[in-house]
Amino acid sequence: MKKLLFLSLALLICSALLAQGSGNTVNKHSFLAFHAGPSFPVGAFGSNNPGNDDAGLAKTGYTIAMNYGYRLNSPLGLEAAVFYNHFGTQKMVLTVDVGDGTRTIDMTLDDWHLYGISVGPSLEFSLAKKMSAGLHVMGGVANVRLPAFYFDGEDATKADWGIGPVVQAGLNLKIDVGKQVFFFVNGDYQFMRPVFNVLDLWTDESEKAYQKISVLQASAGIGFRF
Repeated sequence: MKKLLFLSLALLICSALLAQGSGNTVNKHSFLAFHAGPSFPVGAFGSNNPGNDDAGLAKTGYTIAMNYGYRLNSPLGLEAAVFYNHFGTQKMVLTVDVGDGTRTIDMTLDDWHLYGISVGPSLEFSLAKKMSAGLHVMGGVANVRLPAFYFDGEDATKADWGIGPVVQAGLNLKIDVGKQVFFFVNGDYQFMRPVFNVLDLWTDESEKAYQKISVLQASAGIGFRF
């Protein structure tokens, strides 16, 4: 994560230097964009390996988001995002010892739901007369629903909502289709680690649990400059 943030900040600085040397400018000070697209679980979050304690069993899902940006001093600005992510889940097959043999148990989950808000510095610079690109690095907070667990269809744990910090970095492309309207393409990497209170329905005991959530998102939509 530190390497990703350092790389993103380096891109922001380099892009700022390039933008200052460009003759094209982005005229409007603010934009608002609405976009949606697929969201891909990365690493442990998308794993269904029984040997991985951080396996999240997430399948490819989708994201819906709204971004607001304000240019403070060309090309530097601030950007904020409000997002919702949804992920279906895979099945995990567990092998357990039973007496003098073994048996398999199917572990299934409900779906993952993630809501969040983030804000941070951004850069926007012209690529052509009707095209501009932006970079952003943001941090914020996410509210995540841990799915309920089931063993062979029987309730094992209760679902729970957990809060944790979120970090995201990405870039976008804006193609003007009018004086104020533009087509918006966005790509983001998000990382969060919410904490949950997991209630075991068989023992009626609870314990804290963390889930590392890493996702890559590709989305498109429409935006407005003002």
